[in-house]
Amino acid sequence: MDTNLQEVWTKRIIAYQTSGQTMKAWCAEQELTVHQLKYWLYKDQKQTQAGSATTFRPVAVARQSPTTESLQIQVGVARIDVRLGFEPGLLRDVVAALTPLC
Repeated sequence: MDTNLQEVWTKRIIAYQTSGQTMKAWCAEQELTVHQLKYWLYKDQKQTQAGSATTFRPVAVARQSPTTESLQIQVGVARIDVRLGFEPGLLRDVVAALTPLC
């Protein structure tokens, strides 16, 4: 890609974003099409996302005793221990009841 063209559009994107105008108004003033602006905004966003680094964080895994195998589900501040043999319908109802409260 032509880096000069990229630089031109990077400046245009900044100018558009700081203008406070709608896409349509800004493009009309600049004698550009809304399609062109959307295309370059998309390319800029895609390039920005590709340049961001992925960060890994350490996770401490707590061991549970093998006799109490369960899955812990957190809905807001509420924690639910789900053990083998649970009733799916009851779990669904409890989560549905907690969701609006959390």
